[in-house]
Amino acid sequence: MTVGERIRKKRESIGISQTEFAKKVGVSKQTLYKYETNIITNIPSNTIENIANILNISPAILMGWENEETHIPQIDELINKTNSLNQKGIEELIKYTDYLLTQEKYQKFKTQEMAM
Repeated sequence: MTVGERIRKKRESIGISQTEFAKKVGVSKQTLYKYETNIITNIPSNTIENIANILNISPAILMGWENEETHIPQIDELINKTNSLNQKGIEELIKYTDYLLTQEKYQKFKTQEMAM
């Protein structure tokens, strides 16, 4: 499936017309039509991001790099929050992530040990 097909399919699934969607995206109805029919395939990155936000999906899903079934929405939130951290905050986040992974491994080990 192409980017244009994903845009059209998702737009239709939320029940929004091309005219209304084009206004929200900030492009003409003709331009949106060209995106959806793959006449224009080189969509500017800021427009891809805007379309994805309006459709409530990640740009990676819109581009076809990820699919909705395997995408974890919290990842987007985590990335956005991480981008606002300073260096000290990033270091603390890494430490806490390491701690959580250690705890998860410990729990798996204990579960396996109990099963024996």
